[in-house]
Amino acid sequence: MNEEKLRALAKWHKIKKMQAQKKKSSPGDMKKMMKKMKKQGQMDFDEVENVEEVIIRTAEKEIVISEAQVTKLIIPGQGEMWQIVGEGKDRARGTLISEAPEEEQVEAAEMEDDFEVSPGDAQLVSMQAGVSIDDATAALKQTKGDLAKAILMLKEL
Repeated sequence: MNEEKLRALAKWHKIKKMQAQKKKSSPGDMKKMMKKMKKQGQMDFDEVENVEEVIIRTAEKEIVISEAQVTKLIIPGQGEMWQIVGEGKDRARGTLISEAPEEEQVEAAEMEDDFEVSPGDAQLVSMQAGVSIDDATAALKQTKGDLAKAILMLKEL
């Protein structure tokens, strides 16, 4: 083979190698890489279990990520890094009832009182939780009609 063909072949291999490196990695590749780094002592990571939501507060808004997958990465000598995966939704800042001004909390409580509870739902919750119909009705109003949440809430009392 002449020298020109050898250079062309070497260049072709170099291009193919670069293309292979640019290939997008899959989530599986990322997990393999993280496990490898953990074994080598370059990092450690912990999965945070039972995450209900993650709230990121900025000066103007809040970003709420529901049903998030959260991983805490610990890199020796550099600190912690958090990875959050999930669907985020923007909302106005300070819309949580517990953080709202007192007037807004009263309005939220009045909205709770306006919620209609069917007698059948109240009776079912009352029987399942072993409480009075009035307590069951109050729990259903508080949970906006969610039977399971109302029963669990009453059983925890």
